[in-house]
Amino acid sequence: MRIATVATRLVPALALVLGLAGPALASSGGGGVSDHQMWDFIYRIMNFAVLVAVLVVVLRKPLKSGLSSRVEQIKSELEELEAKREEARRAYALMEQRLADAAGEHEKILAEFRAMGEKEKAAIIAGAESSAQRIKEQASFTIEQETAQAKAELRRDVAEMSAALAEDLLKEKINSDDQTRLVDEYLAKVSQEVQ
Repeated sequence: MRIATVATRLVPALALVLGLAGPALASSGGGGVSDHQMWDFIYRIMNFAVLVAVLVVVLRKPLKSGLSSRVEQIKSELEELEAKREEARRAYALMEQRLADAAGEHEKILAEFRAMGEKEKAAIIAGAESSAQRIKEQASFTIEQETAQAKAELRRDVAEMSAALAEDLLKEKINSDDQTRLVDEYLAKVSQEVQ
C-alpha cells in the first residue's frame, strides 16, 4: 500500500472520530470543551494516525512477505497432501488388484487341490485293487496249498488204513508157510540187488 492510499483512508476515519468526540466531551458534565482540550485531542488523534501510517509503512513488507510465505507454505502443504492422497489412491488400487489376484489365485489353488485329490483318489483305488488282487492270489495259493496238503493227508490216511486193513487181512489169510515163503522171496530179491 502506498502512503497516499493510507492517508486517504485515515482522513475520513479521523473526521469521524473528531465528529463523535466533540459531543462526547461536551456531555461529560463539565459544561463544554475548551479549545485547549480540543487541540490536545486532535494532536493525540494525529499522533495515532502517524503511528498507524508508520506501522503500515514499516510493517507492510514483513507482513506481506510473512503472509506470502505462509500462503506458499499452505500451498506446499496442500500439494504435499494432494500427492499423498494420490499415492494413497494408487496404493488402494494396487491393494484392490492384489485382492482380485488373490481371489483368482484362491480359485486356482482350489482347482489344483481338487486335481491332486482326484489323482490321490485314483492312486488309492488302484492300490486297493492291487492289494485286493494280491489278497485273492494269496488266498488262491493258500487254498491250493491247503487242498494239496489235505489231499496228501487223505492219501496218507487212506494208505495207512489200507495198510492196516491189508495187514489185518494178511494176518487172517497168511499162514506160517506163506510167511516163510515171503521172507525168502524178499531176501532173494535183496541179495540180487546187492550183487
